[in-house]
Amino acid sequence: MLTKKLLWLMPLLVLASCGQSGSGNFESATNKSATEANNSDTSAIVAATAPINSPERKVIHTADFNCQVKDVFVATTVLENLVKSVGGIVQESHIDNSACEKQTSYYTADSLRETATYTTTSRLTLRVPVFFLDSVVNAIPRLSSFIDSRTLKQNDVTYQYLANVLKNQVGTNNNAVTKAMNLAKKSHEPIQVQNYDDSKQEQKIDRKIENMNLSENVAYATLTVAFSQPEQVYIHTIVNASHIAQTPLLLQCKSALNTGWELLMAFFVFMIKIWPLLIFGLIAVVIYKKVFHRRLPIKKMA
Repeated sequence: MLTKKLLWLMPLLVLASCGQSGSGNFESATNKSATEANNSDTSAIVAATAPINSPERKVIHTADFNCQVKDVFVATTVLENLVKSVGGIVQESHIDNSACEKQTSYYTADSLRETATYTTTSRLTLRVPVFFLDSVVNAIPRLSSFIDSRTLKQNDVTYQYLANVLKNQVGTNNNAVTKAMNLAKKSHEPIQVQNYDDSKQEQKIDRKIENMNLSENVAYATLTVAFSQPEQVYIHTIVNASHIAQTPLLLQCKSALNTGWELLMAFFVFMIKIWPLLIFGLIAVVIYKKVFHRRLPIKKMA
């Protein structure tokens, strides 16, 4: 009888042991994530309490250069290769040729010579690891013949990063808030409570994403470089379209004959259209002459 009872209890013992092992794995994963979060939180607090020139501070580095070079394409290519060699990326690279002035002169009967002055410029947006920032910044003047402007900035975002960490801690570790939320979910307005809970979770996610973005900007500096070169002259031959579009003499004569014939036909058609007026005019002339000739002898006799 005792053996049968033990056999019935065996499945329960197996389930209990599985539940304990599963809960142990869940607890270990939870403890691991909590440990990582605590480490990041501790590092943020340490960075906030460190001096302003300490390497633990979260500082975003940016630089802006406006330079003149002998050859824009060569300087742009060299700088792009340098950034890629140190583990950076070329976020944007744009080269543009802008025309300044154009003059056209006679060259041959069917050709013209066009002289154009243009300026070549390029604009680059680069992301460089902070460790190699000084190397890239020092290499830019060596590529330039003249530096119009240079701006270096350091933006300390340590406290902004720490504020996001502390706000997330308050939402996670506040037992009173958790109990209040659990009680509110049992109230008569569960939809509003759920919306409030979702809003808090979204804010927490937004703060985490913002901190990730800040960490990336701290690790990779942003450089904006503008290159320009002196004006260049470009001379080339173009087609004289006005000469090619001229009509030959024979075609002009043929066109003149056609135009005259069309005018004659139009006049003939016009005369046909006004034939009643012509008849009335002819009758009026005849009557006028008869009346005039009758009165003329009477005046002479008088």
